[in-house]
Amino acid sequence: MKSTGPTLLAAGVLSAVTLLSGCTSGASADDNPDVIEFGVPPGEADPEMLEKMQPTADLVSEAAGVDVNVTKTSDYLAIVEAMRSDLLDVAMFSPMPTVIAQGVADIEPLAVALGAPYSTYIICSPDAGVDDLADVQDHSMAFVDPGSTSGNYIPRLMLTQAGVDLEALESTFAGGHDVAALSVKQGSTDCAAVASMLLPDLVSSGTIAESDYEIVAESDPLPISMVVIAREGLSQDIKDQITEAFLDAPQEVLDTVGATEFVPAEDADWTIFEEAAKELGVELDEVE
Repeated sequence: MKSTGPTLLAAGVLSAVTLLSGCTSGASADDNPDVIEFGVPPGEADPEMLEKMQPTADLVSEAAGVDVNVTKTSDYLAIVEAMRSDLLDVAMFSPMPTVIAQGVADIEPLAVALGAPYSTYIICSPDAGVDDLADVQDHSMAFVDPGSTSGNYIPRLMLTQAGVDLEALESTFAGGHDVAALSVKQGSTDCAAVASMLLPDLVSSGTIAESDYEIVAESDPLPISMVVIAREGLSQDIKDQITEAFLDAPQEVLDTVGATEFVPAEDADWTIFEEAAKELGVELDEVE
């Protein structure tokens, strides 16, 4: 089987689709679709991201026995919207959006990527004079993506626990971990959230130098890096086949998501993410 070329779904289009009563896509028309619509996460402004996801798309295609159309979404919450609108059959998710999606869309987590636990860094410019998280209140902050686990929810939780008033905080969404780090380097913001596993790559690529930032705080370890989900209506045989394929994923696929293995989703511990959502006041049955 082959995977076909990528498309781009804009969040605004997806939101509009959810307002069209009774309108569904081909994804929901048949439990055994001729083509699997596969949503992949936003790619950090990386033009090669879709190419990197190709082995994963091929794995899904071979498991399902049909072609796969790879769809790059504009952000994580766009994937939630797409799943809610039956525009996607299968997707790769960050763990926090998965928790949210379970509250608003008919989705089923299939497999979870595990690996060396990662965390969120909050980095600040050495010139900003930020000594601890509480100091961020008087500075500007770049989060990554509204649906990002390590780039939005976890850093917001860290700041909240440090006494920062998020509503009064001067902040922006950068759109990617790389752009968030760049905002500190270029002086657009004083501080930014960056995933610990990505920061070394940003340094080695020259995106940011170690002299451009200081790590002000680090979150507790996050055990789950990525989740494979499917719409509930998809054939159970196909879901089982895709699950088994990821449990036996080749190294090339594991490397794509920084994992050492995939395990069945029911074996994963979602507690840290559910508790984070509760503490932040995220309504799991409502996504705006």
